[in-house]
Amino acid sequence: MSSIQQQRTNRLLTRQQAAKFLTELGLIMSTQTLARFFCEKKGPPCMTVARRAMYKEADLVEYMHEQCNAPRKSSSEPLRPAAAEDLPMPANDPHSRGH
Repeated sequence: MSSIQQQRTNRLLTRQQAAKFLTELGLIMSTQTLARFFCEKKGPPCMTVARRAMYKEADLVEYMHEQCNAPRKSSSEPLRPAAAEDLPMPANDPHSRGH
């Protein structure tokens, strides 16, 4: 992993930025939902920095991937975990399928 990529995945995002980031990945999320999830001890990992909720970008991507299932042709098919190639990637990720 390059130094730039490592910096990007370790980047801290505010709750508002985290909600926008998850929404851009396809998991529509509001800042209020992230706050509620934090209080309920679910959702992506969160840390506080000077009393401000912050999220590591890598944790948000991992949380999004945990919410994904493999594609199905019918609702009668059982749910299966998504394979790596089925998972969404951030638009500016150098390892995304578009590059």
